[in-house]
Amino acid sequence: MDLAEFDRMTEKLVSELQAAYMFFEMYRAIEDEIPHHSKAMNKSKHFWSLTRNAHLEATRATLARIYDQDEKNLSVRSWLNKFKIDHLKDEYFQSNDLDSFCRKPLVAGEIDEDIKSVSDRDPLVKTLYIRHRHTEIAHLSLKNAQKGVSFFERYPLSRVEIQSLIDRAAELINKYSAHHSGKTYAMTTFHSKDYKYVFDKISGS
Repeated sequence: MDLAEFDRMTEKLVSELQAAYMFFEMYRAIEDEIPHHSKAMNKSKHFWSLTRNAHLEATRATLARIYDQDEKNLSVRSWLNKFKIDHLKDEYFQSNDLDSFCRKPLVAGEIDEDIKSVSDRDPLVKTLYIRHRHTEIAHLSLKNAQKGVSFFERYPLSRVEIQSLIDRAAELINKYSAHHSGKTYAMTTFHSKDYKYVFDKISGS
């Protein structure tokens, strides 16, 4: 894979990850505002319930793509494998001037451990990909539906765990991008707090 192809792949994966980060950021923000604006939000329960759930569902769907285990699909795992095969250089294991900014030298075997951390051998990835994606995100399990079982409920991922999966992918992409292109990526925007304007308005502030 040449540099241009890899760079296009990187930009697409980063775009997916930024979406997951911002969807979940908004989900958490709405959840955290409920105790402070419950009276106003109760006047439009249906709207707020759908809005909150839509951000959670968008997070789950996007994160399931980011942690896809099929090497034919773009995911953080396939991206790391492409980097290892086509773009890993000896110089990345040596110190240079960028070490004081956004990179540090790699060590032997580090990328293999990182690939393992985004595979379904990792407990959180297994829950997301095998239990959630396969039964309630990409498909609806017929067996679970017949039994009245939800793997979201039986094998839940907490807010902290979902955020840790997002952060793990971001850290890995930024780690290897810092070596590859000297570039790192922000996951959110300067406008991430503009939802507060809505809550101020519904509360009459």
